[in-house]
Amino acid sequence: MTRKATVLYATGTVMALAACAQTPDTVSSPIERVDAFYAALAAEDQETALGLLAPDAMLRAPYNPNGDATDAGIRSFPASVYVVSALQTYDNLVFEDREYSVADDRGTVWIEAEGRLVVASTGKPYENRYVFKIELSEAGITEITEYTNVATLARDGVTAGAR
Repeated sequence: MTRKATVLYATGTVMALAACAQTPDTVSSPIERVDAFYAALAAEDQETALGLLAPDAMLRAPYNPNGDATDAGIRSFPASVYVVSALQTYDNLVFEDREYSVADDRGTVWIEAEGRLVVASTGKPYENRYVFKIELSEAGITEITEYTNVATLARDGVTAGAR
């Protein structure tokens, strides 16, 4: 199943607040669960974003901001660290024009989106094209794999910790 959605969550909108009120046990479809997570990020609602993660959720990024795409360049760390760091690094953490593909078992959601972010330390906009692979279980989001264009990261001087 593939669904295209144009999502313009602005901090404080009714849509974002409604999605943030959801938790893994109150959201039924995989897309609703993923949308709730991205709405929480856009609303800078750290508590809700963290609550949508499984306790042992991990973030994997098969690249390194320096462009290293070898196994040594893979970043992997708790997804909770990702949420806290992203909310500190960016003032506007919005992923628009999301396109979804949901696996038949409903446990994996692929998302392609336009990142429309503002770097907190500089106030400069940062835009990149992302693909996320989100793994879900009854406990919440168990794994996020983030694919992004490292050339854009380097061009805009955006750094991300290699862990």
